[in-house]
Amino acid sequence: MVGLKPRRRLVNFRLTEDEYRSLATVCLQKGAPSISDFARSAILRSMELQIHPEGPLQSQLSSLNQRVAQLETGFRDLTQLLDRLARRPSRRPYQAPDPVSIPQS
Repeated sequence: MVGLKPRRRLVNFRLTEDEYRSLATVCLQKGAPSISDFARSAILRSMELQIHPEGPLQSQLSSLNQRVAQLETGFRDLTQLLDRLARRPSRRPYQAPDPVSIPQS
């Protein structure tokens, strides 16, 4: 496969029978292809949280807060503009078109 880094390092640790059964159960529930893949993902996720304690959700939440603030500012500006337009006197009064007369036979 193109773009995948080869995995050449091995990490080995021991579990009790209960720990292993619990791990296998969680792997099945989460749909992990293998215990190894699940353990690797969990360890890498834990490392990422150590590097970036705010976590990916906090980062996404901060980004969403900024976008909501921009939307609020835009809506406020638009509301002010519409209010000014509503208060502006029109240049000429609106005149409805003449009704069409229907010839009677």
